[in-house]
Amino acid sequence: MPDTQLYHANHATFALPAQLKDKTMHMFTLRDDGPSEFNVVVSHADVTPGERLEEFGDRLTKELTRALPRFQLKAQSGRQVDGTPALELAYSWRNEAGFMHQRQIIVLVEGAKPGTVEAMLIAATCLSPFSDEWNAAFDGIVDSIKLRRPLAQGGGSGVAGVMPAPALPTVFALSEARKMLHVFADKDEATGTLTARDVDQDGWEFYDASGTRLRADVTRAGGGLSLLRPAGAVTLERTAEPQGPALGERLHLAQYIQASSSSVPFYSLTEVRAHLDHVAER
Repeated sequence: MPDTQLYHANHATFALPAQLKDKTMHMFTLRDDGPSEFNVVVSHADVTPGERLEEFGDRLTKELTRALPRFQLKAQSGRQVDGTPALELAYSWRNEAGFMHQRQIIVLVEGAKPGTVEAMLIAATCLSPFSDEWNAAFDGIVDSIKLRRPLAQGGGSGVAGVMPAPALPTVFALSEARKMLHVFADKDEATGTLTARDVDQDGWEFYDASGTRLRADVTRAGGGLSLLRPAGAVTLERTAEPQGPALGERLHLAQYIQASSSSVPFYSLTEVRAHLDHVAER
């Protein structure tokens, strides 16, 4: 008689031979047949010994790049699932019907066997770019998750959770014209990405991690902007007096969010709003 483990499913428990691998997948869809405008799939995958969360994310991204035609990674950022550090990937790829769009959350949890670790994957897929409705629906699902086997703190996650505002070097950039909130890891990343031309053309406003408006000083070479001249540099400074309304008062102008890198702890506008509300309550 082989070794067994007690396996829990939605409707029953049963003795499962220990050598069998669990490849359970849960799918939630809007339709009984045909393509669904929005669906969510929960699955899990093996993690190699000692593999950190970011390393698993990089490995998964490489596999998706090889497997999916015209794969394009849109964003990679850190977030939390039930208080446990997680990683989110946002990407698209081409299939017969057109481009598919997916947001995927990765969180490391304890495996079924003692001392093992596995990745829990929660993926939402849309037939067209995510609308506010489907972004909110997916964020609601993720925020409601309660992990049965969370990984102990210090278990090699490799991604920090949301830290108190004073410890965050995060810089937010808001463009009302583009309806976009850009989240940067720090001031150097913000000023290295957005140029003087960007600030002039799209009216970017900059805020620190607590949502306080920063002063943006623009330095231009040659006395002005030109397609034949350098775009110029932007420097950001905190001042004794705020330079304008706080981000919390302006966030409603953003319909889209872009995270610059996996070190950024915010991906969704919902997360940014929750963070700013928490700062305001302190």
